[in-house]
Amino acid sequence: MIGRLLDLNFTPDGEAVELWLRLGESEVERVRVEWMPSVCAVGPGGALEELARAFCERSELVTASEEPGRDPRPALRIRAKAWERREVARLIESSFGRSGVRVYDVDVPALQQFLYEHGLFPTALVEVSGDRLRTIDSREDADYDVSWVRVAELEVSTRRGSAYPGLDEPLGSVRLTSREGEVELDGDEPGVLEELMRAVEPFDVLLVKGGDSFAMHYLRHRASVNGVELELGRERSPRPRRGSRAYWSYGRVYRRHSAFRLRGRVHVDPLNSFVYSHTGLFGLLEVARTCVVPLHDAARYTIGQCMTSLQFEVASRRKALVPWRAGRPLYFTLGELSVMDRGGLTLDHRPGVYWGVAEVDFQSMYPMIILTRNVSAETVNCGCCGGRGTPIPEIGGHTCSRRVGLVPEAISLPLRKRLAYKSMLREGKGDPEVLRARSDALKWVLVSSFGYLGFRKAKFGSRLAHMAVCAHARDALLRAVRVAERMGFEVVHGIVDSLWVRREGAAEEDYSELVRAIEEETGLPAALEGTYRWIAFLPSKSSPLRPVNGRYFGFRTDGRAKFRGIEARRSDTPPLVARMQLEMLEVLSRVEAPQDLPGAVEECFGVLRRYERDLVLGRVGVEDLVVTVRLSRDPFGYFNRVRQAVAARRLLRMGVEVGAGSVVSYVALGDSSAPYPSEKPISPACCSTEFYLNALRRAAETILSPLVRAVAGARGGPVPVRASATP
Repeated sequence: MIGRLLDLNFTPDGEAVELWLRLGESEVERVRVEWMPSVCAVGPGGALEELARAFCERSELVTASEEPGRDPRPALRIRAKAWERREVARLIESSFGRSGVRVYDVDVPALQQFLYEHGLFPTALVEVSGDRLRTIDSREDADYDVSWVRVAELEVSTRRGSAYPGLDEPLGSVRLTSREGEVELDGDEPGVLEELMRAVEPFDVLLVKGGDSFAMHYLRHRASVNGVELELGRERSPRPRRGSRAYWSYGRVYRRHSAFRLRGRVHVDPLNSFVYSHTGLFGLLEVARTCVVPLHDAARYTIGQCMTSLQFEVASRRKALVPWRAGRPLYFTLGELSVMDRGGLTLDHRPGVYWGVAEVDFQSMYPMIILTRNVSAETVNCGCCGGRGTPIPEIGGHTCSRRVGLVPEAISLPLRKRLAYKSMLREGKGDPEVLRARSDALKWVLVSSFGYLGFRKAKFGSRLAHMAVCAHARDALLRAVRVAERMGFEVVHGIVDSLWVRREGAAEEDYSELVRAIEEETGLPAALEGTYRWIAFLPSKSSPLRPVNGRYFGFRTDGRAKFRGIEARRSDTPPLVARMQLEMLEVLSRVEAPQDLPGAVEECFGVLRRYERDLVLGRVGVEDLVVTVRLSRDPFGYFNRVRQAVAARRLLRMGVEVGAGSVVSYVALGDSSAPYPSEKPISPACCSTEFYLNALRRAAETILSPLVRAVAGARGGPVPVRASATP
């Protein structure tokens, strides 16, 4: 039997794994494989022998390394059901810990451990022969086919159409949308539910917005009320409890709801999936396939968890054990930290408008440093090279030159594949939408690989390795600056892995030559991101002469705009304000030379006046005034009466689950202390004109302030310290 691996789950008794294979256009086959996950124990021989007698048939003696790079030693592998592993590990520690026994592999997700041991991955073409499984294709493939995955989007509507329905509201209709078309099921509740089970039969993936938080639980509850045995999986699925928790990731608080899992069919909640919300289904499939994570889990994992699976897979192949409790303390003096823990290098710009600028970027800089400099916890200051490895600039020390580290090996696959996707995009091979989604998904994985090096809970992390990567990055950017200056370029701005440079009369060929020289000097791949007709670097709003990194807008020679850090890029900007700012950028995109700037600025002021007039006269819809904010804490955890906290508290009184990490939308009313949830029916006349006028003017000032200064400076007049957003 040969089929595509769609899903996998444990049998109810926990002693086997069920594989769901897509065999053709419509047939899906279930295959049972006898297998249980394991933990490993390492310690003195006598203690291991006693431990083996305690677990009898469930244990076997193997050889494994306690840390990557160390010589293997005897270890005892003990099989246990997935939900028993922690209990078994605690029992071993309590009974044999004093004898020197240490426990490993406790935290490796059980289904991922199955995939590692059998060399499988989601969407793989698998041959099943008796108890033997063999993967026919490879994770290395960049041009693989996923058209066989049948996807449907499921939307549930209550009979009352409430913005925040409860479980007891009667079911109105269910809409199922797929490539084959759209089907709407309505009528009496039992009939709709029965028809829904038949309608989802052909599909492998169900996309349900709010499925984890409400929709799937609502359907199950309505089925129970109406005496219908509702099953949306291919077999009877577990019945999860509703719940959620907040977590912190890359400086933001997110909320994750408990997963509603189906057997034999994958349920994805786009509102509860980081990977899907950023890269869509093609990105999700790429992450699941490359990182060896079941599709259902990949849809709900943080990107760091997906990246960690890559490290677990490498550890499994190397027979290296995964520590139960991560983190080894390192101690530094304040003097050492001031030299070593400095992060990336930033070369501040002088706020203003610059003409004829090019942007040069290092491609995947930090992952490439990890790979090319072999940076991993076990390779930094290794004992095998005798100090003759690859030197670490500034902070001293070296990385191993004899053995490839676990982290570099783990990221080599996503790095190679991402470069392959970008090459295919440049050459026009394949579907651009699919290639961009896959490339973007792997970019997130690679970004997290650097962050996890210094994460205190990372299983294979090291603060020293994290500092080493930063040191190499600073050195590379400084080398690039010196190369640019030797070739006569002025460096306008630099931040971590990007440089903005210019030279009078330079053509694109000159910038391409600069890129080649930088690559030769640093040994890292670089690219000409684009050449700009002009670009405006923005100042701090509180101090106009102070630069703010990551806030700029500019227009490339091919007519495309690029902007970062302005209101149009922010998720908490009302649509009305974002639309006005984008319209201003459209006006400015026609500026070809400095003499065109004054007229364009005046036209932008006209755009602002028009939006102000429409707002005051009530010519805007409530949907244009919605402010969407992610809560950084629980609604009653705010000390000040900020609008998002007031709106969140009102949602709580309406029975809606809201907490840290939840996204709250509201409109500001005339009473600034009383924002309403945006779905509550209100009139635009009730909204706070002052609040939205100020938002329009702030957004206009962001765009126009540096331009007004540039025009005034060109005319030789006084340069205003703060440009007014109104003429």
